[in-house]
Amino acid sequence: MYWDISISLSYNALFNFIVGNRGGGKTFGCKKYVIDKFLKNGDQFVYLRRYKTELRKKKTFFEDIKEFYENIEFKVQGNEFIINNTVSGYCMSLSTAKVEKSVAFPRVRTIIFDEFILDKGNYHYLSDEVVNFLECYETIARTRDVKVYFLSNALTITNPYFLYFNIKIPYNTNISCKNDILIELVKNNEFIEMKKNTRFGKLINNTDYGNYAIENTFLRDTKTFIEKKTGNCDLIFSFTYKKNTFGVWRSFNVGKIWVSSDFNNERPIFALTKDDHTPNTLLINNLRSSRMFKTFIDNYKIGNVYFENQNIKNICYEVVKLASIY
Repeated sequence: MYWDISISLSYNALFNFIVGNRGGGKTFGCKKYVIDKFLKNGDQFVYLRRYKTELRKKKTFFEDIKEFYENIEFKVQGNEFIINNTVSGYCMSLSTAKVEKSVAFPRVRTIIFDEFILDKGNYHYLSDEVVNFLECYETIARTRDVKVYFLSNALTITNPYFLYFNIKIPYNTNISCKNDILIELVKNNEFIEMKKNTRFGKLINNTDYGNYAIENTFLRDTKTFIEKKTGNCDLIFSFTYKKNTFGVWRSFNVGKIWVSSDFNNERPIFALTKDDHTPNTLLINNLRSSRMFKTFIDNYKIGNVYFENQNIKNICYEVVKLASIY
C-alpha cells in the first residue's frame, strides 16, 4: 500500500515534486525504485536531506524495505548505502554539499530529496536554498540527466522551490508536467480508507490535521482571506520581499485592502531586506516607520487585508512577523 512511482516516471520529467498525505509511502516507493535499478543495472542514487542532523537515522534506511528482498544483504557504512557488499548510493546533506564539489558521482542516476518542504519548528530553509540545491545537482549530475524526486507531506504550497520555479497546484487533476517539472499530489484511496477506519483516523476525522494526514489537504494553508481585488481600487504602494514584488491596493468604496501580484512604478516600491534592494526600490529598515506600511499592518491585524492567492497570503504573514521584530 505504497505510492506507485511508475505514473510520474511515464512523464520522464527531470524534477519531480511529489506531495502526499502523511504515511502514504512516498519515500518507500522511491527506495524500491532505486534499489531495483541498482540490482538491475548498477545505477546508484543519492539520498538528500537539508541538514546533517536529519541523517542521524540513516542506518535504518533499509529497515522497512529489506524484507521484500530475499537473499539480498543491506547495510549502511558511513555515508554509503551498501547492497550485496557494493555501494548502491550515498546520503548527503544540502547544507554541507559544497564540500562534495570535487567528488565524482558518475553512476548516480536518481536523487531523492526527502522532506523538502519545512513545517514550523527548529529548522529553517537555507539562505539561497534553491541555488544551493542547483549547485548540488550540478556536482552530482555534471552533464548527465539525473532525475530528482522531491518528497514532502502536504504542509504548504509556499516554499522556496514552488516560488522559484513558479509551480502551481494541479487543477482538477492530481498531476501536471511542464518544462521538465512535474508535480503530483499523491492520494492513495486504499490507504485513505484504511487510515480513516483506524481508531486514530476516526478521532481526527473532520479536523484540520485529519484533512492533512488523511485527505492530503495542505496543513498550513486555508482559504480564509483569499479574494481577488475589485476593479475599482487604487495602488497604495508595492513591496519586494525575497525577490518577489507585490502591490497593495485599496478600495475606499468597499473599505478593503488587497495584496496582489499586480503593481506598477507609479507608486513607491519598498525593499524589505538588503538583498531585495535595487536602484528602483526604497529600502526601509523599520516597517512601522512608513505611514503607508503601518496602515497596511494595522489593517492586517484587524482582518481587513485580503490576498490574491495562498502564496501571497503566506508571504504577507512572514512580512507582518518581520514588522513585529522592529
